[in-house]
Amino acid sequence: MDASLSIGNFYSKDHIKIIQAIPPKFKFITCYKPVFTKHVIILLTCLVFCQISFAEDNVELEDMTVEGSEIFEFDQPGELNLSTPSDTGSRLGLTPFETPASVEIIDRTNLERIGAQSIGDALITLPGVTVGNSPAAPSSFSMRGFTRSQITILRDGLWLGPANMVLRPQNACNLERLELIRGPASGLHGQGTVAGAINSVTKKARETDIYNHTAQLSYGRWDTYQLCGGSEGPVSDSLWYQFDISQNGADGFVDDMDPESTNINGSLLWKLKDNLSVTFSADYLDDELANYWGTPLVPANVGTDPISGIIDTDAGTVIDDRTRDENYNVSDYEAESDQLLLRTDMEWAPRSNVRVKNTLYYFDAERDWFNAEGFFFDEGTGLIERRNGIFFVQHEQRTWGTKLDITTAHQLFGRNNQFVVGLDYQDIDFRRTRGFRIDPTIIPGDSVDLFDPVQGVYGPVEPRGISPTDIDTWGVFFENALQVTDRLSLVAGARYEDLQLRRKNFNAAGVEEDSGFGRDFDSVGWRVGGVFSLTPNVNVYAQYSDAQDPANSNIFLVNAGEDFDLTDAEQWEVGLKARNIDNSLNFTIAYFDIERDDVSETFSRDSTTNVGGRDSKGFEAALNYAPVSYLDVAANVAYVDAEFKGSANFDEFAGNTPPNVPDWTANLWVNIRPFQSIPLEFGAWYRYVDDREASNANDATLKDYSLLDLSATYKYRNNLDITARVRNATDEDYVEWADVFYFQQTDPTFPTANQVLLGEPRSYELNLVYRY
Repeated sequence: MDASLSIGNFYSKDHIKIIQAIPPKFKFITCYKPVFTKHVIILLTCLVFCQISFAEDNVELEDMTVEGSEIFEFDQPGELNLSTPSDTGSRLGLTPFETPASVEIIDRTNLERIGAQSIGDALITLPGVTVGNSPAAPSSFSMRGFTRSQITILRDGLWLGPANMVLRPQNACNLERLELIRGPASGLHGQGTVAGAINSVTKKARETDIYNHTAQLSYGRWDTYQLCGGSEGPVSDSLWYQFDISQNGADGFVDDMDPESTNINGSLLWKLKDNLSVTFSADYLDDELANYWGTPLVPANVGTDPISGIIDTDAGTVIDDRTRDENYNVSDYEAESDQLLLRTDMEWAPRSNVRVKNTLYYFDAERDWFNAEGFFFDEGTGLIERRNGIFFVQHEQRTWGTKLDITTAHQLFGRNNQFVVGLDYQDIDFRRTRGFRIDPTIIPGDSVDLFDPVQGVYGPVEPRGISPTDIDTWGVFFENALQVTDRLSLVAGARYEDLQLRRKNFNAAGVEEDSGFGRDFDSVGWRVGGVFSLTPNVNVYAQYSDAQDPANSNIFLVNAGEDFDLTDAEQWEVGLKARNIDNSLNFTIAYFDIERDDVSETFSRDSTTNVGGRDSKGFEAALNYAPVSYLDVAANVAYVDAEFKGSANFDEFAGNTPPNVPDWTANLWVNIRPFQSIPLEFGAWYRYVDDREASNANDATLKDYSLLDLSATYKYRNNLDITARVRNATDEDYVEWADVFYFQQTDPTFPTANQVLLGEPRSYELNLVYRY
């Protein structure tokens, strides 16, 4: 193999293109991918709704007389969805009440009730979950003491890559629900599932005799808007359709943020026989992330108008209030993606107690970043220095895979038993192109004024190289649920996984570097637990789970210098779940203890170190309560005690708390309908987030904050909801997230940055949801 291959001049501003002669093994097959413009989107939407209208022309409605007062129906918060089957918490489709683990579901009703525009908006309502929206890793989450790619993100049950590489702030309008399982779950979902798995479940075609259409519009401060349209119904006696389209956008609370996202998904359900059906679905996303990489910290003598109570650093640096609205990125920035997921799901029931399911899928994605990502205050010049933060990255990813599972329900030793066994295969071709300033010459415009930055342009492109990566994974799994007695059930499952990684690194001249890496990994993840019913509506459970994953978690970026064995994570968990106590009270409580060994932590943008391990323990509790017909109360609280462990080679951070992990979080909702004759509901949501460390060294603290959201909903004839909402009503100043890539990285010989992401100030919106 010839390693001295020329890449040449491979960058163009409109879209990074690679003109190269990388060996054929690492080339991608070029596939046709549809390009959607706004005009095409509008045309498709009109065609779908026109088709539906023609189908309904011959439907005659009987005259109807309504006597008495109209009954207005407000959606209820439910029973924490404890009785809703979840494929995320169990391959057997057990309900959360039947599963010996913490499993939570946010259904469509509650997604609309909280006004969620992205999955992050919804997930922060769950106990112990916080979110960070850095464009470098959009929708990063913190949960049970772990963050970023230590939390697996699934799309309709599929793992498409490490969360901090592939996840986008997906539109909530296209979702049917969100599901979450906490703790190590490699036995269910494969490598990387240490703190848990989040599954965004899109709307799908279903058997129905009627047409359902939904339109949604919202508009608010910062010119924030959301447009959604959806439709479902029968095409024939054996064919049903679903189609949803949404678009979000805003100017943003910082100058020139301008996020935008368009999500289209559709599906067809074809029932060939009573026991055989096939679903074809497509999920398309085109987005531009919010152009806000953070607000820089400056010495106290410079930031003479500091925002108080949001950050405390050992260095005494502050954030000046005059910089809150400033954007220090270049004007020709990019942070966008274009991705398409196609899948076919077949379900066959050869017998009444046997079900066979197979999924075949293909995922195509391109992601581009082209920004001044990092910046810091240079005390020598008194300016914001961006030179060592100039950076571009391109991802090209092609993934295909298949999943097969067979489920049976039968008698075992005279007791009811459910069993599932299955196979997974996935092939990922991933190519990452990157570049940053190499030439030491300072370029005019790299340095900008702190209070009046002139954004300027990116400047000359200096490629660093390209890294083709092949990852082939196959796994075999099983899960079993045995009803041992009328009150006791045992659930156990395991997954064996074989992962073959081949990564090569080429420099800008096309010469292969020594940092390439190839290795085969195999692992076994498993869990065992029991559920004991104290009463038909109250149970206790206990479980042990074990997981293994790559030391760096982000398997896409492992290099030769990180040739570590798989890490091991284990968890003990006990809990109690209660549903419909006196028809109005539902609650859950769980205690957990997680230990993860041989962890590789990131300390800067291209540097990782094995720190020995990471431990976490704590509890989570949640309840819903409706004491009277016109009042709903929901609350949750979580406590986490997390810390790094030392190793023989590195104990500098032993005992420190990992960044972005608060000790305490809490949420409280109150919804009240004070009038019997007026369909009006008032709501309030209070959220508390405790202090968090901003760095691995624990030399800076993000201070605690409290947020209050208020809403009022008027229901017109049960098919139009009009909601006015105020978010962060008290206009609280706070830091949402500190990314170790971009915080206190001040080495002048390396990409430099010293910034944090501020939270959104007070905002307001008007939202309309129309169903017909």
